[in-house]
Amino acid sequence: MSRSTRITPTVVGLVEPAPTTRPSAEIVVMPADKIGRKRIQRVNPLARACGSDAPDLKAKAPKQTEKRVPGLPGVVEITYREGKRKGKQVWFLRYRDPLTGKRTAIKLGEVGVMPFIEMAALAKRHQDDIAAGRSPKTGCMSLRTFIQLYFHPWVQENQRSWKDTLARLEYVLALLGDKSLADINQRDGERLIEHLRAGNASMRFGKLNLASINRILMAARRAFRLAADLGFIAENPFKRVRQLKESPPTPRALEADELGGFLAVLEGEPELFVLLIKFLLATAARINEILALQEGDIDYAEGVVHLRMTKAGEAQTLPLTNTVADILEALKPLRRHGNPHLFPAKTGNGHMAAPYKWLRKVLAAAGLETAGFHLFRKTVATQAMQLPGMDVLTVSKLLRHKSVRTLEVHYLATPQKRLRQAANDIGERLLGASRKEVTMAS
Repeated sequence: MSRSTRITPTVVGLVEPAPTTRPSAEIVVMPADKIGRKRIQRVNPLARACGSDAPDLKAKAPKQTEKRVPGLPGVVEITYREGKRKGKQVWFLRYRDPLTGKRTAIKLGEVGVMPFIEMAALAKRHQDDIAAGRSPKTGCMSLRTFIQLYFHPWVQENQRSWKDTLARLEYVLALLGDKSLADINQRDGERLIEHLRAGNASMRFGKLNLASINRILMAARRAFRLAADLGFIAENPFKRVRQLKESPPTPRALEADELGGFLAVLEGEPELFVLLIKFLLATAARINEILALQEGDIDYAEGVVHLRMTKAGEAQTLPLTNTVADILEALKPLRRHGNPHLFPAKTGNGHMAAPYKWLRKVLAAAGLETAGFHLFRKTVATQAMQLPGMDVLTVSKLLRHKSVRTLEVHYLATPQKRLRQAANDIGERLLGASRKEVTMAS
């Protein structure tokens, strides 16, 4: 018996197992596709050595070739060999994104279309951004995309008046929304001002006043500041765009006789609206501050009213005077069960909306010009200054202003009667003295 002879032992009572074979090479052929071409899943080198002539689908001709550009690190020139872009040559910058840490590339320009010097300057600018920790691709993001993805969540979390800010940015997006962040400059800010001052049919009343334009510029400047803080752009393009010089409107306040006529007409209105107006006059508070008040905000022990929502964004208090206490007592029967607000809405757990329609109706019935609820705050400031011994600092503290100038410029109204009386008194004093001198000389 030779050494190569294989001996298989037999066991009595057991069935001898069938011999098994394992192929040394295998080609898996998939069903033909829709146009009748054979599809090969795998052709390994061993199958090729055994005589397989099946095509290797992985061995395709390259669709593009690339070469490095001398003197510009990271810049490559790619030539396309097939497809719609066949024959085109494009410059790309390959780099590691500082925000994601991944290798990526950004298009610089097309060979023969973009000058080489301009391409080199763009590559240098991108490399400077990368060295500073900014991603070149974020600068290519449009302003509209940045507002939606980054600024909208930020402003909603950090600003109480975020809806107003986003509404103002709509004017900016209408002109610059499709432009990339990196391409927006100071000239675009000046062009935005020209566009807003010209006006169009989409704007309210067809035109915006200077104050509204300045608020729009402030909203845009805040958005670009966030983009710079996040590393999307190097600096704020609107940083040096100057605000327009505003002419603040003359403060409007009710004189004593006008206030009396207004209160006489007010008595015929719904009780909740009447108490709201009286609350504003008794506290000189803002309309949103009063509407947000709840039962737990009244501290009878300390004699104060805690304000939940203030313009300054900080906790403030109002003195709980006898007049305010009487108004609070009158409000108790008007409260809704399950709603903690002093001025509850008709449905739900929120507070009532500011009743501007009722206010306009009462003002018109009293023969007064249309105004907002801030009219009563200015009326309190103006009437308080006419009290004996009252000074500007005390009234400013009463209105919770941080600067006395705010009171002087925007709140204190000088009634025409007082102006006429002052002019008459001065005239009588000067001209009366001159007449007396003439009489004595004669």
